[in-house]
Amino acid sequence: TNVIYLCGKGDGNIRTCEFEDKKPYFHRLGDGFRSTTALKGVCLVPKRGLDIMSCESARLLKVTNESGIQPLSFYVPRKSDAFQTDIFPNTASSEPAHTCEEWWRGSSKGPELETLNPNKRGGAQNGGKKKLLSVGTLSASLKKAEARIKYLEGRLDASGISYDKK
Repeated sequence: TNVIYLCGKGDGNIRTCEFEDKKPYFHRLGDGFRSTTALKGVCLVPKRGLDIMSCESARLLKVTNESGIQPLSFYVPRKSDAFQTDIFPNTASSEPAHTCEEWWRGSSKGPELETLNPNKRGGAQNGGKKKLLSVGTLSASLKKAEARIKYLEGRLDASGISYDKK
């Protein structure tokens, strides 16, 4: 997105600028984030962790003395609720680009890329979509697992095998 977030230790404000490769190079993007709470440190959440469909272009985690870690989200105003390919091009994936041996031999490949489009994500690339379970389903699974553990502990006790009883 060519946006630079300018922030400094002890400053509460985070200024946003857009970078271009022609003069005047930097353009201010509004006021950014204003606060009187000084920051101790800040980090940027990877694009994979953003709310893409709400056009969240960046999320910074601001560390302060008073309020701990404060997430700060930056959005690009859009009227459409469709995926925005111009804001979210392919980004670095969590898969390594090279093996250890390739890197040791001096390989300089670029990062493996993945799409941020939720309609195209999933499958082998991202381990598929996560299935959400209800509280009732999880409670039933837990009860079944606890019963199985009790049964297996009984078998261990009957066989005289010792184990860590917590």
